[in-house]
Amino acid sequence: MTSKTTVASLEKTLPSRLGEFKNRATTAKEAYQAQRRDILQNDRLSDTARTSDLAKLLDAHRKELDSIQAEQESYKTGLIRSLESELRGSQPTDANSVLLRRDAADRVRKIGTPQEAKEILQDAITNSDESLAHAIGIRAYNVGWVDVADTWKAAYPSTAETAAALSYVEANTSGAAYNLSNQITYSSPVE
Repeated sequence: MTSKTTVASLEKTLPSRLGEFKNRATTAKEAYQAQRRDILQNDRLSDTARTSDLAKLLDAHRKELDSIQAEQESYKTGLIRSLESELRGSQPTDANSVLLRRDAADRVRKIGTPQEAKEILQDAITNSDESLAHAIGIRAYNVGWVDVADTWKAAYPSTAETAAALSYVEANTSGAAYNLSNQITYSSPVE
């Protein structure tokens, strides 16, 4: 049995892992500046050669920053997918089970309000309809129906820690502050 991911474990690993990507970008920028200075100070180069070398250096630097940013995005996406998979848990793959989950998901897409979702969730919990309950819980979590998500988590406490971990990751890898930080970290140097 694999252990569940917790918020506590993510509080230790996520910031340091994101910091590693940012440190690599900073190191790349410092290396770029040093190489740029070397090109500018090289008296053996003509103006045309210097301009060409600077353009090649900038292009290589941009590709390096893009690569680091892509690795960061891949890490984030993989972590979220892993947590979402952990949240869903091990599910039967027989045709009937798949059909039940698909029908539950279709039914949940038609729910228009949090109140309606909560009522249907209560029925699903009462009737031990885990497919429908989990479909409602995941939708509630994704659209921000906090009351409904809390009811779902209370009925299925083993999912509560994973849902909190997923929420932590999403809160710390999205939003204006995260996007601004990435824009600054992965921006091309100002000449």
